[in-house]
Amino acid sequence: MSPTHNNVKSLSNRIFRSVLTFTLIVLFVFGTAMSAIFYTTYERDAEESLSSAAQNVATSLGDLDSQACEQALSKQFSDAFRYTLIDTDGTVLYDSVADASTMENHADRPEVREADERGRGEVSRYSSTLGTVTLYSAVKLQNGDVVRLSETRESLVAFFGGMMGPIALTLLVAIMLVFLLSQRLTSRIMQPIDALDFANPLENEIYEEMDPLLERIDDQQRQLREQNKDLARAETMRRDFSSNVSHEMKTPLQVISGYAELMRNDMVDPADRQKFAGLIYDEAQSMRALIDEVLTLSRLDETSFDGESATLIDMLEASKRVAGRLSSFAHDRGVSIEVSGDSACIAGSETLVEEMLYNLVENGIRYNHEGGSVSVSVRLELPTSAEQADDIRALPAGERGRMRAVVRVSDTGPGIPEDKQEKIFERFYRLEKSRSKETGGTGLGLAIVKHAVMYHKGSVRVESEEGKGTVFILRIPTA
Repeated sequence: MSPTHNNVKSLSNRIFRSVLTFTLIVLFVFGTAMSAIFYTTYERDAEESLSSAAQNVATSLGDLDSQACEQALSKQFSDAFRYTLIDTDGTVLYDSVADASTMENHADRPEVREADERGRGEVSRYSSTLGTVTLYSAVKLQNGDVVRLSETRESLVAFFGGMMGPIALTLLVAIMLVFLLSQRLTSRIMQPIDALDFANPLENEIYEEMDPLLERIDDQQRQLREQNKDLARAETMRRDFSSNVSHEMKTPLQVISGYAELMRNDMVDPADRQKFAGLIYDEAQSMRALIDEVLTLSRLDETSFDGESATLIDMLEASKRVAGRLSSFAHDRGVSIEVSGDSACIAGSETLVEEMLYNLVENGIRYNHEGGSVSVSVRLELPTSAEQADDIRALPAGERGRMRAVVRVSDTGPGIPEDKQEKIFERFYRLEKSRSKETGGTGLGLAIVKHAVMYHKGSVRVESEEGKGTVFILRIPTA
């Protein structure tokens, strides 16, 4: 568990709390709203009932005088409402609840004034002390008096206060039900997530919203698998490289050690001392060449071309310099060298370019026959011809449309079998090990060529037929 795991929120708990909270809020709001609607509807019905009753009373009283109205009100009407008869001057003539003689003048009451002016008036008055609302409905009689009906009811606050017990009980039951429902719903939502198979992310049947996450996981796993394969290949190459280097160094060391021991113990004929010293020197040179090439490959593996330390290199002039350095070696082998073409400049490492060309020309001489030839041709080309399509794809995308320096190194040697042409660029790979021992070489030359070309963002390919020689073609973007 990571140190920050305790700060991570649980998805299931969050879903549960959200569902529970949302449902309870909805229940509370819905219950409150329904209670308010019920109360409002009930009050409106009560107002309409009171107004209708007042109108009926006024109709019943008709054109009776005040005294007859008092008698009718006291004998003919039920106690469902409070009845009050008010004279034209505001004096209370009759009240079904209180003693009329003790009541104050009602001329200033809003419902009485409105009835006197318009024929009828209605009003409600709230008592904060009692927590009640009293409804009044007054109607003007034909004799000028006003008959008023009133009814006292609970206020909205008192109504809700009285409903708190049932509401609380209902909410408690609702909370228990919602709690169980939320747990069930959360379990159903989490079930597909808990069953996720992260080994095969895209094969899961799950919510559409999770597709981007699963696609990203699948992409990352694919990248990790590729990286693991690359690491495994790199590890294999490292082991093979170490094994090959050890093997290649052991042979010259054994020769040097053996001859040196013979000379130290004075077991060599004085006439043969120079010969043995020459053999020791040759093996030491071979060992030094091997070490130099191993270091070159290591440097190429660790660095990439950034263009900052690049120098301008004319490939034609570099080819001529390499041919000059190898002229003596070619003469001894009976092989001729020819360099031709046009000036073509690239930006890069002059040391690597000359080493690359040196390895190709030297191989052409080393594995040639007496009387054979090696030719180097330099040209400028645009990447348009169909036969160069593979080389174009091998280049980085930003380099594919640039003019390129094309170097062709041809020889008249024995050629390379088609099934082995891809392997010759591997480190320490030799076509014929016995023949390689005779001709010399470390087996790293073409590996250096490949990495040096890649360092310059170029490509290399080989064209060869057995018995008809070999052509190495280098294509490097111009400066």
